Amino acid sequence: MSRPGWIAALAAAVVALPLFVIVLFLGTATEGAGTATGMTAAMSIPAGSNLGTPAGWADALLQAEGMPLTSCNISAIEAWEQAEGGGFGNQAAGNPLNVNPPATAGWPGHEANGAWAFDTPANGLKYTIETLNNGNYGSVLAALRAGNDAQSVMNAIETSPWAASHYHYSLTASC
Repeated sequence: MSRPGWIAALAAAVVALPLFVIVLFLGTATEGAGTATGMTAAMSIPAGSNLGTPAGWADALLQAEGMPLTSCNISAIEAWEQAEGGGFGNQAAGNPLNVNPPATAGWPGHEANGAWAFDTPANGLKYTIETLNNGNYGSVLAALRAGNDAQSVMNAIETSPWAASHYHYSLTASC
């Protein structure tokens, strides 16, 4: 192979390798209720997000996932945050939906009375998105993508493995 051909082949390999590694890495996420281990594709916190309030956190979650920013979706996520009781002024810092890591995940933060406390709200959002995309919550994501029925989101959450109690099938939200 001539030198210019060798350089072109090397350049192509350098470009292809990161894509291969990303695909391989994304394929390592494990399935489990409320847990995930591999990070999803690069997630960025939307500019101006207020992760310190239920509405702000819901808004950031929807925007980061490219979901419709509708009153139905905001209402559903705020009702879910309330049912979980995490993230705002309690031990589950930065974790309003009370996601929990698998034992060997190495997530930033620490155990906090049955929930996980993240070192930053941004990490809480990042790992919540990772968990939602671990393969167990397709119906929740589909209801959020539709964006037009808060109760459908609640029903999808209840029938998912997010909470062992399934919230006693009592979650409600409206648009």
